[in-house]
Amino acid sequence: MVSRAAGVLRVGFGTALILAVSALAGCSSTATTASSPRLGLIAVEGPMTGPQASTGIDMARGAQLAISQINAGGGVDGVRLRLLRVNDAATAAGGRRAAGNAVSARAFGVVGPFNSSAGIVSLPMYKKAGLPIVRLTSSAQTEGYGVTTQPMESQVAPVEVLEITHILKARRPAIIYDTSTYTSGIATQVKAGLKGAGDPAVAFAPVTSTQTNFRSALKQLAGFHPDLLYIAAYGTEAGQIARTAATMSLGTCFVDLAAQGSDFVSAATRPVARHCLSSGVPSAQQFVRAGSYVTRYEAKFHAQPGTWGTFTYDSVGILARAVRRAGWHQNATATTIDHTTGYQGITGPITIAPRTGNRTQNTVVILNIDRSGNYVINHKWATAASFPLAARP
Repeated sequence: MVSRAAGVLRVGFGTALILAVSALAGCSSTATTASSPRLGLIAVEGPMTGPQASTGIDMARGAQLAISQINAGGGVDGVRLRLLRVNDAATAAGGRRAAGNAVSARAFGVVGPFNSSAGIVSLPMYKKAGLPIVRLTSSAQTEGYGVTTQPMESQVAPVEVLEITHILKARRPAIIYDTSTYTSGIATQVKAGLKGAGDPAVAFAPVTSTQTNFRSALKQLAGFHPDLLYIAAYGTEAGQIARTAATMSLGTCFVDLAAQGSDFVSAATRPVARHCLSSGVPSAQQFVRAGSYVTRYEAKFHAQPGTWGTFTYDSVGILARAVRRAGWHQNATATTIDHTTGYQGITGPITIAPRTGNRTQNTVVILNIDRSGNYVINHKWATAASFPLAARP
């Protein structure tokens, strides 16, 4: 989370067009059969429980705000939207259950999942059932299954490699990574990028999300005398790794965007987190068009927005716009989403590359964590990248 005084992402967007969901089964103009979708019913898949629950809950809240705003404007073509939460608990088995529940409920479309490990199972199920998909996965293994509003690993890795080699000037980086789909994929790409830059990783160590003690793995890495430790793991796990690493001689702490959020800060502790740099995306308060979103989020949920709710909000938005253009027809809507261009979201303009379903704009930035535990754009990186920031107060 970032303070309101933090740097503002200034991408020229207009008013975000948002989406919605609500079932009108029983109305003569939208009557459904046993196998047809329930018009207006939009599933949001994410980790609603488990160690990454804060991400899933934030996603659901972002979707709910989008749906509420769309319904307040009359819905989509007169159809009010309704949200169906499906929980995958960030696992492949959970992804299978979540997709089964959404398909059984006859959801019209789906936003999510967030975790690629869940997505490699659930996304083919959604595609087979004919649901339009706006995913939040970043692994290349999920390309071809709908579209995404968030950065892909192929967009994240170059930013991280440039930071490590040219800005931090690390010459002996070490890598520790979770073996989950996205985190292992991004670690592999960063490893290749470092080798190509002439600063190969001196060590490459796998861990799993079920581990609770990382001291042995980190002790082995310390034996290679690294000047930087790159951590590719999710929130709490990454925080535990960073906290343990802080007691050893492992160099600069650099954390992949998979960890971004309050769970990392809590697990690492603020003093440790403040000494780590992170790749990530701007938080809601840093998006210049997200002021209303932040205000409504805080008023409705009595909490600050998380990292990925804004991307879910925009995902609902491009799905809704596609329905407005294609009508409540799943195949036509999916095709229309594939050709999204110039959508003005609160996370910036969104154009989709039809071949991959990936967003062409890269939203990855380098972040610090301030004394309050908020993520703020790193000024040194912003200067090097010519990234515009608001003047400091």
